[in-house]
Amino acid sequence: MDAQQQAPLAKIVWLDPFSGKTLEHPIRDGDKLTIGRSASNDIQIAEGHISREHAVIACEDGAFKIDDVGSANGTFINGVQVYGEHGLDIGDEVHLFVSVLKLLSPQGNAATDAAKKVSAVAGDRASLRITRGPQQGQIFALLKEELYIGRSTPSSNWEIALQDPTVSRPHAFLVKEQDQWKLFDLGSINGTAVNNRPVTGGEARKLRDGDRIMFGGTMTVFHTGFPAQLATGQRVQNGQT
Repeated sequence: MDAQQQAPLAKIVWLDPFSGKTLEHPIRDGDKLTIGRSASNDIQIAEGHISREHAVIACEDGAFKIDDVGSANGTFINGVQVYGEHGLDIGDEVHLFVSVLKLLSPQGNAATDAAKKVSAVAGDRASLRITRGPQQGQIFALLKEELYIGRSTPSSNWEIALQDPTVSRPHAFLVKEQDQWKLFDLGSINGTAVNNRPVTGGEARKLRDGDRIMFGGTMTVFHTGFPAQLATGQRVQNGQT
C-alpha cells in the first residue's frame, strides 16, 4: 500500500507563530518528519529561536520518537530537555524554545494529559513554579534531593534548565537535608535572590513554602508540595534528567 494511502497513526499539532492558526501534520508508520525554521522541512516553524534543521519526529513499527539534530536552543518533551533520540507517547508536548507541538491521536484526543502524568509521579514532592521569564507557567517537580540550576544549552545537563540568557551555567544548587530545602548561589553573574534578598558568599538559604526566588531574570515560586491544581493547562517539568 502506498504510504499516502495508509491511515495515519497520529498527528502533530502546533500553533503557527505568525498567523496564530492551529496547524497539523499526519504521521504514518515509516514517516520521518523534519522540523525547523527552513522552508525545506516537512514542518516549518519560522520562529527565530528554532534552528534551520531542529529535530526529526519518526514513526517506526508503530512507535514514535524524536531526535534533536544539534539545535541551538534544544528540544524539550513535557518541559524536560532531551538529547539525541527519545521516545514519544500520544499526548506528549514537544517544546522548541517557545513553540509547542503536540503528538495526538488521529482523532485529536490525548491519551493522557502530560501535566497529570507528572503530577502523579511528583506526589507531594516540592516544586518550583516559574511566574516570570521565557518559561512562564512551567512547574519543576523536585524529584531528586540534589539539583543544579543553570542556563539551557545544547550541552547542559542541569536538572533544571532555564531558557534565559540572564541565567549562568551553572547558576545555583538546591539540596534537601532532613526535610529542609536549601539554596546556594554558584557565583552566578546576575545573582540569585530569595524574597528580594540576595544569596551570596556560599550562604545556604533555607526555603519556605511560597518563597519567591529569582535566578537572573527568571522569577519562580518555591512550593513544599506539588501544586497539582495549578498544573492544568500549564507546562510541567520534572526536576530530573
